[in-house]
Parts: sequence; structure tokens; C-alpha cells
Amino acid sequence: MAQQPVTLTMLSPLPVYLDETTEGTALAPRPETLDGHVVGLLPNWRPSAVKLLEAVGQILSERYRVQAVVMEQPARELPQRTGGLIDALGGTLDELARGVDVVITATGD
Repeated sequence: MAQQPVTLTMLSPLPVYLDETTEGTALAPRPETLDGHVVGLLPNWRPSAVKLLEAVGQILSERYRVQAVVMEQPARELPQRTGGLIDALGGTLDELARGVDVVITATGD
């Protein structure tokens, strides 16, 4: 008996905020491979984000010939409603962007 294909529909209960829409915004170019590239890992302030990204970095190092995997330090405080944390991270994010070819971010609980 042939197996029927499985269909999965995922729905998110979260609203889409204006800063999360991509309408009218082009995505950054993606490299065809990670071979020879520096991969940046950017955790947020959630407890397991670093562990998740460490695992992702390890898997990428095993599957590709990455030049390096760089882990940025997580934010040390909870985000502020005013956007102050993002504003404070601007220099850090700019520095990270100058030093890597690709950035992967994660949130983890």
C-alpha cells in the first residue's frame, strides 16, 4: 500500500508588525554556499539562544568548509518598549556585519 503524502499547515497566533513585513523590501543577497565564508551567530536575550546557535554553528562547520563561525555576545538586558536596546546594539550590529559574510540569529527559551 502506497503511503499518502503528509500535508502540514502551520499557523502563527502572532500578529505581523509593520517592521516585520517584507513588502517593498528586497531580501539581502544569499551566497550559494557557505564554503569559505565567515558565519556570524547572533543570539538574543532568551536563555537557550546561545545553546541553539552553538549547535547550528557546529552543524554548519560539519556540513560546509566555513572559514570561521563567530558568536556575538547576547544582549544582557531585556528589550525596552522604546527600542532603546536595539539603538544601543547598533554599533555592535554594524561591527558584526563588517566581520562576517552571513548572520544567523535565534531566540530560545
